[in-house]
Amino acid sequence: MIIIAFLPFLLTKIGKECLSGQYPPTPDRILPTYVINLDAPPIERWKDVAARYKTELTDLLAYLKTFLMEISPELQYLITLIDTKLPEMADTLPAPYGDEMKGISQASGLPLGEVVLYNIFYEVSSLCTSVVGQDENGNIFHGRNLDFGGPFGWDKINHTWGLTEKLRPLMVQINYTQNGQVLFKTTTFLGFIGSLTGIKPGVFSVSINERNVVKGGYIGLIEWIYNINRNQSFITFAIRDMLTKSESYDQTLKYLAEEPLLAPCFYIVAGTKAGEGAIITRSRIGSDDIKVLGKDNLWFIAQTNYDNWKKQPIFDDRLTPCIECMKTKGKNQVAFDSLFDVLSSRPMLNKETVYTSLMQPATGRFEGYWQYCRDEDASCRPW
Repeated sequence: MIIIAFLPFLLTKIGKECLSGQYPPTPDRILPTYVINLDAPPIERWKDVAARYKTELTDLLAYLKTFLMEISPELQYLITLIDTKLPEMADTLPAPYGDEMKGISQASGLPLGEVVLYNIFYEVSSLCTSVVGQDENGNIFHGRNLDFGGPFGWDKINHTWGLTEKLRPLMVQINYTQNGQVLFKTTTFLGFIGSLTGIKPGVFSVSINERNVVKGGYIGLIEWIYNINRNQSFITFAIRDMLTKSESYDQTLKYLAEEPLLAPCFYIVAGTKAGEGAIITRSRIGSDDIKVLGKDNLWFIAQTNYDNWKKQPIFDDRLTPCIECMKTKGKNQVAFDSLFDVLSSRPMLNKETVYTSLMQPATGRFEGYWQYCRDEDASCRPW
């Protein structure tokens, strides 16, 4: 229904871009950075930052619950589930995640069930673009757009997604420290304790893209909530587990390819050495495909939200323009500036895009920026 409604818009108004000169963005687009001390008790780690963002978190969760009721009063059962089953779910999560959620609930004043909802939402809804490239000297770079918020509340006047706009004020970078040193870094939404985008300096970087398949993450969530099957990992917790524990690119690749998951997804992983880059196409029980850097004689790999070996859907083909733009840039231009140019070009940049992250695992360089697709510059796709 949503695709049909937007189809004329998608087919007639939106062109393709391959921009240059977009990097660096203006300083006001740099995401704020906070520190989470892993040596502190889990229930206390997010105390200060959660309290600081109390208003934004409350606004987001109130919007989401209101929107569910506006779709249909019959969805009241979901609201009831948030208030009854989800608080109990925190005690079923692997350490340290349940206690961290409880700490965020206490610091922000939000009900625990709403904090749990916020942290499991990615299991069922998001869109993204990720690219790993290798320059002529074998240096590896990793870039990603996070697209999140549709199809929740399209504003016909401002041409924006309601949920997307509520999420923007919560975007931050987190430096996780241990023993006084930065262990890893992530770009995330404040209060979201899993990892969507992250780097472990000198080891690897990783991003996750939703995989659009018929049987999505809701099945795994139901199995977990009702204790049908808890021998599986949440897809964003699996990333954080690797950022915390993994000591090599190969170890990360193996774990993310084999670990049973609640939801299908794509893991995009980059290492520190030439040739270390891969797209892991995940089902819930294992990997359906692993595409490595260098395949098809290309110096890069790219992934959106559909199986990369299949024809992309006409209503959402961001992969083909991304590949074309990367080829236009060329191997001698693989760097932060060229990746940012590609990810700032339509349709990779669209109305759901909230941030771009740039990573170089070998050096630990990590940058995150707010992204906006403005119709004043050129027409933007809804997604």
